[in-house]
Amino acid sequence: MKHTANKTDFKTESNPKIGHVFAVLFWIAVWALVAGGIGNPLLLASPLETLQTLAQALVGDGFWRSVGQTTMRIVLTGLASALLGALLGVAAANWRFVQVLLAPVLQVMKSAPVGCVVVIVLVMSGSAGALVAIVAFVTLPPMYVAVLEGSNARAGQSRTCEQVLSCAGVGRVRIFLSCTWPTMLPFLLAATKTAVGLSWKAGITAELLCVPLGSVGAAIYASKLTLDMPSLLMWTVVVMTLGWVCEKVLLALLGLTANSPRLAVKMSCRRTPPRVSPDALVFEDVAFAYRDAMVLEGVSLAVPPGERVCLMAPTGAGKTTLISLAMGENRSQKGTVCTPALLGVVAQTDALVEVLTPLENVQLVCGSEVSVDQLEQEMRALLPAGTLDRAVSELSGGTRRLVQIARALYSPGQALVMDEPLTGLDVKTNKSACAFILSHQNGRPLLLTTHHAEDAQRLDARVVTLESRDE
Repeated sequence: MKHTANKTDFKTESNPKIGHVFAVLFWIAVWALVAGGIGNPLLLASPLETLQTLAQALVGDGFWRSVGQTTMRIVLTGLASALLGALLGVAAANWRFVQVLLAPVLQVMKSAPVGCVVVIVLVMSGSAGALVAIVAFVTLPPMYVAVLEGSNARAGQSRTCEQVLSCAGVGRVRIFLSCTWPTMLPFLLAATKTAVGLSWKAGITAELLCVPLGSVGAAIYASKLTLDMPSLLMWTVVVMTLGWVCEKVLLALLGLTANSPRLAVKMSCRRTPPRVSPDALVFEDVAFAYRDAMVLEGVSLAVPPGERVCLMAPTGAGKTTLISLAMGENRSQKGTVCTPALLGVVAQTDALVEVLTPLENVQLVCGSEVSVDQLEQEMRALLPAGTLDRAVSELSGGTRRLVQIARALYSPGQALVMDEPLTGLDVKTNKSACAFILSHQNGRPLLLTTHHAEDAQRLDARVVTLESRDE
């Protein structure tokens, strides 16, 4: 019995469309049975009567004129409202006062009854603006919230990845395509599913109250006055179908953008990074505090071209903070930080484009500077077998660290900054990673944080120790 149940579950999961079709057919059958039981088409027309009415309407010009006019109004208004909501979401994500200012307006838009809003707009501006206002009323909030939530989601891994790519000289368009858009896309897809259905419901409600000539709402209103139940049900099915088609089309168009990270890689492969000379990393009397907690104070350190420095300190002593200052992620509150324009960076947290392979993550920063054959050969030697062609989201933590190391080393950075890049690697992999770093340093200064003296020995690096501020 257990085996049979598993087989059934598998079939259901592997054929979801078949299940949906059966569900639709089931409810059509229920509709037919209820209509047959009532036996009065004035109260409830049967599916067959509704279908016959639809067939007659399809051959008339009035049907297509009404559908075209209403569809154009709802779709264009919905798209414009969604774009405005997205722009306001971006503004709210970047400026807190915008979010506070819009909060009461959004609350009203989400909670006000649709019918009341239509009547208010009718009184204020007449029927011309009613449909536009009500569609905007229900479409704008979901898109605003989606963009705001998507922007908040960027605060973690995506934001770090964007910063690392920016340090490596990757342009804003390619960063947007590879990091920002993939983070935002799930929120936009969810909002689209909500907004499209709401816009059609609100749009038809507005037309029913305004009754603009030649619209679907006018046709539904006429069906109501004449007690034409088959026509009323026919228009209901038509509106539901139009809303469903619009939703599927918009979702499909958004789905096409899911490969935007690979477009960014192709754009990078057509570019040759500028040739730059190694440049020093210099920190002079640097201080930094998080609110009242002093993390760094009076730190001075210089790493000239060709040198390797291992920064060692207890957890919380400011190693990662110093790296963030080098990256430009934070700014020192005292002293000066002089770093080159381009940096090859390994962040302490994962900062990879998850849907790309290790090879594609590296190509995103190195462009056409290194041939694909050379890059593939060297990375196959660095990474475990069978991992080069898999998405990095499927790889282990240690392998992901190796990919980050490779990306930093192949970048056109004038200096290398690595925050605990060897953490989590076994001894054999650690040794090979250190050898890889040495062979690809190319005369650039290297600042690397670690907790292990063995790392400094394998890299033949100078050790610099930070004192903990807690002591």
